Amino acid sequence: MNTPRLAAVLLAGGSSRRMGQDKALLPVNGFRHLGERNWQQLIALKPAALWLSRQPHQTDLGLFSASECGDKILADNISEAGPLAGIQAAVEQALLDNINEIIVLPVDMPHIRSQDLQQLISSGRAACKAACYQQNSLPICLPLYLPVSQELLRWLNEQLQNPAARRSVGSLIHTFDSVQLPSPGKRALTNTNTPDEWAEYIHY
Repeated sequence: MNTPRLAAVLLAGGSSRRMGQDKALLPVNGFRHLGERNWQQLIALKPAALWLSRQPHQTDLGLFSASECGDKILADNISEAGPLAGIQAAVEQALLDNINEIIVLPVDMPHIRSQDLQQLISSGRAACKAACYQQNSLPICLPLYLPVSQELLRWLNEQLQNPAARRSVGSLIHTFDSVQLPSPGKRALTNTNTPDEWAEYIHY
């Protein structure tokens, strides 16, 4: 069996309201910012394509010169709809570009490692299912073989077009078959959404 063509997606297009500043631009030792730190985790996966979910009005993170993948910036088709909108834009692009699976990483996870992401990819491929970690809907690896890819895109569109829908990645996991792995470590999946959470990360 041929290795699936993987696209790695960094979700960095949120409004960062609780943080009070763009989370992607938070400074991280050894990198220009958190966006670059997590971009490098995706580059290490050696994907066929590397995509940045970012809105047109947001500051350029200056990431593309560091990789040799098929880079693209993907803007949400529906604004202010959370990570599900970024996933929907990525699935649409994947179907256009003959991509067979995507790994989706939010920018606000300063402890995540490339090996944690690779574990999701390997487990998802072995089970032919979506893969995430227990108690965490992101990061997630999504297979895009037919007919699942069309069903997934249809479900995403329905969720985003319905203001009453939950519009959550958790709902996606419960709707489609998935494998949920034990956490790779105590802090590996920590999100930093507020100044207090960021301060805790800095002092860790």
